[in-house]
Amino acid sequence: MKINKPKIKILENYDLDSSIKENNICNCIFDENTTNHYVLKDISIDSCIFNKIDFENIDFDRVEIIDCIFNNCNLSNKVFDYTNLTRVEFNNCKMIGMSFISSSLNDIVIDDSSSKYINFSESKINNMKCNNSDMSYLTFMETKIKNIDLNDINLSYSEISNTNLNGIDFSKCNIENIMIDNYSLKGMIIDKFQSYLLVGMLGVNIKE
Repeated sequence: MKINKPKIKILENYDLDSSIKENNICNCIFDENTTNHYVLKDISIDSCIFNKIDFENIDFDRVEIIDCIFNNCNLSNKVFDYTNLTRVEFNNCKMIGMSFISSSLNDIVIDDSSSKYINFSESKINNMKCNNSDMSYLTFMETKIKNIDLNDINLSYSEISNTNLNGIDFSKCNIENIMIDNYSLKGMIIDKFQSYLLVGMLGVNIKE
């Protein structure tokens, strides 16, 4: 699957505090954290690279994130609900408990990241590639998915319901103890071992 990469323009190193105060978060590289608390509301974050930024003191409220790369960042428990994300990469990030409820995600990469309890309920996903990441306890509830590539992903204990997974390949994922309804189950691609897990979940006994 082809993912459109972030279109990074000419960048300069900027102080995160100054950029946030000016509501001008574009064409920047950020390498230093802030100790101040900010709420980013109704703004666009465009063509930026965040390196080793801890977002513990930064909250988001209906922002737009376009052409951005997050490298080695801590985004745990950040709320990106009702957010538009386009051409965004999360590389080696801590994303535990992140929420993308009712968001639009287009051309997204999650690579080598800790993403337990991530929530994509009622979101729209178009072109997303996830590699070598722990996404256990993930939630897909009434999620609309078009093109998703899952490679070496831990999806154990995830909850999936009212989500069309037809044609999506889960054969390279850990789906132990996954909770999934019959509608979502239809058409998903799994390997032979995974079929035993899902049949057992449906209450069917396999005679050896």
